[in-house]
Amino acid sequence: MGRRASLVLVAMALWALFLSGCAGARVERLPSGSRLFDPSRQGITATEIVIGSASALSGHASFLGTQLNRGAQAYFEEVNRQGGVHNRKIRLVLADDMYEPVHAVRETQKLLVEKEVFILFNYVGTPTAEAVLPLVNGARVPLVGVFTGAEFLRHPHQPYVFNIRASYNQETAVMVEAWLAQGKDDIAVFYQDDSFGLAVLSGTALALQKYGKEPVALASFPRGEAPSWQAVRTIVNANPDAVVMVGTYSALAQFVAMAKEAGLTEAEYYTVSFVGSEALAGELSQYPPEIGENVIITQVVPDPFDDSLPVVREFQAAFRRHFPGEEFNYVALEGYINAKILVEALRRAGADLDREKLVQALESLSGYDVGAGLDITVSSSNHQMFNQVFLSRLVDGKFRTYR
Repeated sequence: MGRRASLVLVAMALWALFLSGCAGARVERLPSGSRLFDPSRQGITATEIVIGSASALSGHASFLGTQLNRGAQAYFEEVNRQGGVHNRKIRLVLADDMYEPVHAVRETQKLLVEKEVFILFNYVGTPTAEAVLPLVNGARVPLVGVFTGAEFLRHPHQPYVFNIRASYNQETAVMVEAWLAQGKDDIAVFYQDDSFGLAVLSGTALALQKYGKEPVALASFPRGEAPSWQAVRTIVNANPDAVVMVGTYSALAQFVAMAKEAGLTEAEYYTVSFVGSEALAGELSQYPPEIGENVIITQVVPDPFDDSLPVVREFQAAFRRHFPGEEFNYVALEGYINAKILVEALRRAGADLDREKLVQALESLSGYDVGAGLDITVSSSNHQMFNQVFLSRLVDGKFRTYR
């Protein structure tokens, strides 16, 4: 077995160990209507439902948390203008975790204990979700719409976590299939050295194994830091046909510019939806136009500029009304869709609302049409709603879906 194969197996083993640790003790669901756990009704009054979100509102992932919640706020405001849900208006309480796990835990505790929110919503990131998962399970509080595709939120089954987006394994499978369809052979992985990077590295390795392949090179960098030339040269020296790169938008734009400066100009550069397409496009715009060529992003929601879709037309109208001057973007559209799905579940849960009734309502949403051309499949044993993945590339300074 070669050194690369050994490294990939070690990374996958570490990821599997992490997943098993997240499984922990089995979490039992409470019966609907139970009053054993009174906090299941906190955050609900005669006139409002209070929802909490701790996400990256500052720091190197701030675009993601800001836009995800602006998209959601645009939908909630539309609902509130029409009287709310069962005569209750929705109030979204935001907290800034700066995309740092320790802050995510602290802010989540504040939301649950001090702000007494009903549920948690629109969290951003793998390491932050990893950190708050014990709180979610311990409090038996639903966490809906997490902006990550990490497997530990999906397998083993997490009874209080509802993933709306497709997984990183699904995103990387689409990348690998697209690359192989072009007759390409060699792929390298450049990843952020944390649970997010390991999740995407593992997904890429699994997708390659299906075809009897492995990465030709691996290199990593610390979260929140710029790529080093040593790591960049590890990738460039392998001369891959494609690179799967994992990290935040600033670091990945720097990596592409450095790799192309070092001579890796013909390769395709793939990354997952977490990067934030508009943020990455903005970072790439600071470099000569050729730096942005051959950069491809997988997407888990439709093109926010494609107004042939009902939900995109709704989103554009609401976003213009509540955030005039803001550009449409994939992250805000995802937040809008997340909010639309949550509101439908709140309606189905009825006026005598508690957390367990909301869980049951969320599990009943298979077949619900959000107007996006996406099929929702969800049940009591499967809490991932969407499975579709799209590909996008830069067109006139914006990432546009092409498949």
